[in-house]
Amino acid sequence: MSKSFQLSLGMGGPTLLMHDGDACSGIQGYAIQTLEECVFSQLDLDMTPTITTEEHYIISAVTNASNEFTLPAAAINKLSVGDRVLLNWGGTDLPTGTVQESTGSRPTEFKDKTIYFIQAIDTASNEVKLEESLGAGAITIDDDGTLNGKDSWIAKVSDQDFSYGTFTRKAASNDRTHQICGNVDGNVYKTSADSGLQVNMFDTDGAFDVKIPKGMTVYLPATDITLTTGACIVYTKK
Repeated sequence: MSKSFQLSLGMGGPTLLMHDGDACSGIQGYAIQTLEECVFSQLDLDMTPTITTEEHYIISAVTNASNEFTLPAAAINKLSVGDRVLLNWGGTDLPTGTVQESTGSRPTEFKDKTIYFIQAIDTASNEVKLEESLGAGAITIDDDGTLNGKDSWIAKVSDQDFSYGTFTRKAASNDRTHQICGNVDGNVYKTSADSGLQVNMFDTDGAFDVKIPKGMTVYLPATDITLTTGACIVYTKK
């Protein structure tokens, strides 16, 4: 489903009409549609990192004797040692085990929707071993946990940078173009001051107000908004 189609249908949450001086907080916004040119003195975004993944490979078995997860044969040729993978566990109980580290072993428990690394691949049996960090060593599995069909899978994490929109910063001498992007150094934006240094364009002191042109729709996970001038529609989800 395209973003424009999602916008036309709505996402199930309240739609906010904002005008000069209006503010809102604690929302789960996903899009802002400007009816007039809008200047925001506050435009905070959800900082939760977005993890994008490639094809999902269903886990058909866990074997504690060999510390391995069994995947489809087709998955083995698409994975490499050192790959970052997201583990999604659909069962009631996650496996438990021990991390083999240079400083000694310690108990661990696999966590749902968490990134691990491929430590080893057994092409003969279509199995992989996982480690918590590169070089930490394979996690020794003590308890297989409980699988739940197609809901338990491994997927390679994509190394991509997604752009959400471009803006200009209100400045006395020069308007700079800024880009809202995916997770970059822990931030959801990348921009620069006149000096070329990276700054937070969402500071609330007014020095780096965000300006969005009239008639533009931007898809941003906004949580707190203060609109200085202009009018816009903010779409939210449940």
